[in-house]
Amino acid sequence: MRTMLRLLKEGYEFVELIRHRFPRKVHAVRIPLRRGFYQRKEDKEVMNTLKRLCKNGNSSRVKTLILHGPAGHGKVHCAANLMDQLYTKPVCSRFFWNQSWNFRNRPTVLWTINATNKETMLESFCSLAKEIGLTKQAKAANQELSLFSRTSEGRQYHMNLQNQCQENAYDKPLKQIYEEVMKTIRRHGSWVLLIEGAKEDRSSQQQFWPSPGDPSLGNGLVIMTTEDSKLLQEEGDDYPLAKVFIGKMTKEDAVKFFAKKSGMPLTVAERFANLVHFIPQDIAKFGAFMREYQEETNRQLNFENLPVPPKGVSFPEYFTMMMELTRENQTQ
Repeated sequence: MRTMLRLLKEGYEFVELIRHRFPRKVHAVRIPLRRGFYQRKEDKEVMNTLKRLCKNGNSSRVKTLILHGPAGHGKVHCAANLMDQLYTKPVCSRFFWNQSWNFRNRPTVLWTINATNKETMLESFCSLAKEIGLTKQAKAANQELSLFSRTSEGRQYHMNLQNQCQENAYDKPLKQIYEEVMKTIRRHGSWVLLIEGAKEDRSSQQQFWPSPGDPSLGNGLVIMTTEDSKLLQEEGDDYPLAKVFIGKMTKEDAVKFFAKKSGMPLTVAERFANLVHFIPQDIAKFGAFMREYQEETNRQLNFENLPVPPKGVSFPEYFTMMMELTRENQTQ
């Protein structure tokens, strides 16, 4: 009996060794939505920057690409486009995956981490953990904090956590799940993480994303979107970190984007694109509204029947004026 148990134990250990040596290919993909997104000039710059990062012997360590710029200028869309290119066109992106492509080698770990605060980071890593088979670890990380919500004192404490008054309480479960996730995806080859909304003033969060140049995590890419241009600093030409500024769209890109969103001819779209100063978020909002108005009323807005924006009026204020005018037109 003892011999049989010993043989079973040895067999189990051998199977675990094989699993560790040749892990099952995981599939975890969460790329931000790109509905209605229009490719722009900066997308090419982002891809070329990544190609430069992948040179200089960086194929076996973490590379970091920071997309920075004002809010509403399309940083997340550019990041999503890059992730989509890496996922759907692995033949063209062999420079990153560092291997000849076939169905077995298809990149499968591309995930978005919401870095608004530690709570959202914990939720993001737990979701990734479940996708790659770490269900027990994800459950344990969530349960450690859910216990607080079972009493009135606990609920108040949990509210304080959400208000970031005691945000450090998330450190322990977040550290545990982060380390488990990175240990697992490192065994499965190349990976991509998008850290969305990172901020310099929350430096305590930096321990929960891979550092540039870390050789222990293999060939990985960390894409970061932030409004802070000072987030992380480059340390020499061969340091695997690069930054790309994402600002207003070029006039050509803005006009095409507005025409696509609104359904208007390019000649008309050009005048409207000037109104929103080529800011992608405003173009998307303005264009979608105009398309909806035309579909509902079967009447096309043109530049002449819109109010001239008064001096000093911001786009949101002008947008409100325009909506009021179109409502009046609808009732007539």
